[in-house]
Amino acid sequence: MTTTTNGHNSKALIVGEAALTGWRGRVGRAVAKPVAKRTPFSVEQVEAAIGLVMLVYATYRLARPLIAAVREA
Repeated sequence: MTTTTNGHNSKALIVGEAALTGWRGRVGRAVAKPVAKRTPFSVEQVEAAIGLVMLVYATYRLARPLIAAVREA
């Protein structure tokens, strides 16, 4: 479980890291290390941000055709 710098669990960090599974997880973790070195964010924060972006994009890709189908009906 991820803890923030003040020792508290952040739900955004937990959800973001949980979204990194399979090939997305391998890519996210590989990208997070170099990005964290160049930014003030920790590796866990970068991984969580990447995971959240991928989760939002997957939700968008799922919801868009469903909304289009409902509008046509």
